[in-house]
Amino acid sequence: MQNPAPDASMTAVRPAELLGRRPAVLPAPLSSSARIALEACGLRLDLSGQRLGVDDLAALHRWALDADVRAAFAAMLRGEEVNPTEHRAALHTALRSRPGDQPAASASVQQAVAAEQKRLRDSATAIRSGAWAGSGGQRITDVINIGIGGSDAGPRLVCQALQHVADGPRVHFASNVDGSVLARLLPGLEPATTLVIVSSKSFSTRETLLNAAAVRAWLEAAGIAGSRLAQHMIVVSAKEGAAASLGLPSANQFSLWDWVGGRFSVWSAVGLPALLSLGPDRFDALLAGARDMDRHALVAPLEHSLPATMALLEIWNSTVLQMPTLCVLPYDDRLAPMLGWLQQLQMESLGKSRRVDGALSDVPTGPVVWGGIGTDAQHTFLQLLRQGTARTAVDVICVEQPDHGYVEHHKVLVANAHAQVEALVAPDADSLASNAVSLISIDRLTPERLGSLMALYEHKVVMEATLLGINAFDQPGVELAKALARKLERDEP
Repeated sequence: MQNPAPDASMTAVRPAELLGRRPAVLPAPLSSSARIALEACGLRLDLSGQRLGVDDLAALHRWALDADVRAAFAAMLRGEEVNPTEHRAALHTALRSRPGDQPAASASVQQAVAAEQKRLRDSATAIRSGAWAGSGGQRITDVINIGIGGSDAGPRLVCQALQHVADGPRVHFASNVDGSVLARLLPGLEPATTLVIVSSKSFSTRETLLNAAAVRAWLEAAGIAGSRLAQHMIVVSAKEGAAASLGLPSANQFSLWDWVGGRFSVWSAVGLPALLSLGPDRFDALLAGARDMDRHALVAPLEHSLPATMALLEIWNSTVLQMPTLCVLPYDDRLAPMLGWLQQLQMESLGKSRRVDGALSDVPTGPVVWGGIGTDAQHTFLQLLRQGTARTAVDVICVEQPDHGYVEHHKVLVANAHAQVEALVAPDADSLASNAVSLISIDRLTPERLGSLMALYEHKVVMEATLLGINAFDQPGVELAKALARKLERDEP
């Protein structure tokens, strides 16, 4: 197969014009003519399995340059209004910035973040040391995080991915309103040594409040009631008085701000479960890794920028090559929760039909994200990707160095990851399937590297939204089902 002829007219092209570049023959992978890899922050992005020519890739980067992607990114870092629907900034990067970083959020934002971070770290240190004990004087051994969506997915990912370096209380998650979650969880815990975190930005989420009420009743049934509850419950919310609504003092509430979107909030007080599990030093290392990626996204030339390149390739794959889905394959069991986190991040951010100028989009605005742990996927759905009829974009994520002593296992794991990248793009005369594959390699799964990886996907999504002209920071589509569910609840006898 031959790559389509390069077209210089793609400079400053609008997304819809990409439709005219659909090749009659699917392009060969880049590896047929060149091996292209970008590196930053301990991550390596190998593009050899992507299906486009070198000239096409250069044209995509020119488009991003002409579209002022970096200027839009810098505006977000400064705290300008980038969420026009709700007239808000999106300053999740301020949660991990340092004094002197440029461009920076306003001094008032920096001061508010610093003050809340100090409160969080002081409380986490007290809980981890035993200075903050249960009402009976016993040390806190277990933490239940009650939250859903962004109040669950980010902390869950960080806690599982970094469990091998955790040295704090055990952390459990209750997101689902299905009562079987609590029925399975609570009998194995002791109320006297359990701390509950109720995390909800609006503090109106039905699932979270129902679970919080049930766990509070569990504590009260064990004699932990009234003022004693303050030793066992913490609230994370942007709603003033949220703690008081549960009978807790205001000191038991940690703040969020309207400029922190739920799916971008793990760096804030929403990350308290991870802070308790890892400790302040390792949590700060997570933030440092994300901050390194913030800096890379801001200053790296676009042709060397990992997030900008991933954003451009996602638009190319969905628009030009008509690949409607992104299959994510982590070859590391610790990254299993990454799929749920990434589904919310991408599909809430990019799942829009209307552009910020009011017009309906004339191109796809984000793929359906799906996938699974790589080695398990090889024995389930990778058959379809290899010999089915679909066109699919694929991200393979591989951790090169293990954090365990099973050397042979890791050798087999890494070999499988690299083999699948090759197999998924190799020609097959018996197959109509075709795949465009990126390999993201991480030297070791440390807090810094996880922070960089998560920030990489955050910035990819934001830059992609900029190129597509949509708002990455609102989610009006999720509200309808909530309203319908409330109506059905009221109509029940």
